[in-house]
Amino acid sequence: MSAYADTNFLARLYLMQLENSEAIELASTVSKRLIEPLPITWLLQIELASALELYVFFGKNPPHPRITPEQAAVAHADFQSDLVDGLVYRMADLDNRVLSRRATELTIRHTAKHGCRAYDLIHVASALELGCSEFWTFDKRAAALAEREGMKVPSKLKAAARKASG
Repeated sequence: MSAYADTNFLARLYLMQLENSEAIELASTVSKRLIEPLPITWLLQIELASALELYVFFGKNPPHPRITPEQAAVAHADFQSDLVDGLVYRMADLDNRVLSRRATELTIRHTAKHGCRAYDLIHVASALELGCSEFWTFDKRAAALAEREGMKVPSKLKAAARKASG
């Protein structure tokens, strides 16, 4: 089995201040070699760095969880270390033309009807192009899109996403 973890999932995994027991549990299935290492694209790397810094920005104002610049830096360093050791992650290279075509197809099929965001479409398109059977996210809309495209979203993540969205 192969899974794709989106930015939302990865940020929760590395920021211990957020509710992340589900992320830690799923990530342990990778480190125990129960599933293949998770693919990481260049876009996912950039978006994760941005997400960690946005947590710092938004954490300055309640009710957002307070994330310090130091905590974000540690999270980023831990991710980079895990990426280099190759036990949990593997670099995945996608042809941008193929990815663009797939994301555009998803956009046409789903955006007007379901209100999909561009990054969710790109992540789901990436997962599909990489042949992933599961999609790991805490984002309710991204999870719904992945399921509409035939991927499985673990029920624990769907429950956490519903809880987070109120």
